[in-house]
Amino acid sequence: MTKILYLADTLGVGGAERQLSLLVKYLPSGWERRVWSLNHGSFADEIRSSGISVDIHERRFRYDILPIIDLWRVMLRWRPDIVHSWGWVCSAATGPICRLLGIPWIDGSIRIGGAPVRHKMRAKLALLLANRVVTNSLAGLRAMNIPEKRGRVVYNGFDPERLALTEKAVDKSDIFTVVMVGRMSPFKDYETFIEVAKSLGKNGANAKWHFLALGYGPQRAELIKGASDLIDQGLLDFPDAGLEVLPYVRQAQAGVLMTRPPNTEGCSNAIMEYMACGLPVICSESGGNRELVVDGVTGFIVPPMNANALEYKLHWLRAHPEQAQTMGMTGRKRFVDMFTVEKFIEKNLSVYQELLRDK
Repeated sequence: MTKILYLADTLGVGGAERQLSLLVKYLPSGWERRVWSLNHGSFADEIRSSGISVDIHERRFRYDILPIIDLWRVMLRWRPDIVHSWGWVCSAATGPICRLLGIPWIDGSIRIGGAPVRHKMRAKLALLLANRVVTNSLAGLRAMNIPEKRGRVVYNGFDPERLALTEKAVDKSDIFTVVMVGRMSPFKDYETFIEVAKSLGKNGANAKWHFLALGYGPQRAELIKGASDLIDQGLLDFPDAGLEVLPYVRQAQAGVLMTRPPNTEGCSNAIMEYMACGLPVICSESGGNRELVVDGVTGFIVPPMNANALEYKLHWLRAHPEQAQTMGMTGRKRFVDMFTVEKFIEKNLSVYQELLRDK
């Protein structure tokens, strides 16, 4: 049996963590899987429920090296055939030991469509040592100047068990619901989303619009406090969705994803969820978004941090319900063609088999 060790900086709520969970869940028999992480999180229990071993070794302080020593000990004793890392910190730690032990290593830490804002030198060092670099967007591969010989693009997959949650109920109300899903941190531009909600809610128009902000992160409490007046009006809600956002997403008529520069998107899980639910998408021009959204066909791409452009496109979708529905259904078909779990697993296995042949 081929042994593969997956490394993560965290197993909390996030796009990379969801994709890692999906990979270890659907990897075929014949692959012995083990997950090691620097931090616990909701997806740790999700992975364990699939019968996969999960080791958590949290840092007590920023420069605590004991977890890294433990990781090296695990690798020396277990001797995986392949290591696949999903975070900048664990990637930097595993590169030297993989080279020393002759273990093929895949760096999968590029989950954005541009160079990382932080840890640039650490990232470059890790990418130089890796046998293969896997990104979830062509934009990410190009931004880091990864040579074709070592770089591979594997688009995100979607768990088929979640598809039942994408079926929309018949909605005969006159309320147009708009949803934005993402980590509530400076990376995502929830401020523009909230600004548009406030603008559309002026003059008593809030009875016709409803905005849902879904996600967790360090800015959540601050965003809720700043939008308390909109919440009191019933115009904006911050539902506590947990790991599964689809029951809320499918209530909407449009999905929005605004990203604050210089941060960039890779293959956005949020956009995939909108497409799965048959929603037209409005997103900012950012990284790999154009690899998912066909501008004017499955939705609209607008300039970053541009509230006027976002508001205009929402008005257009509301005023053209038939065209909006066609956009959503076209996006749904594109989603089915691109993001099956079968393609996701097949692409990852192809990279693993390349490395085993080289070894």
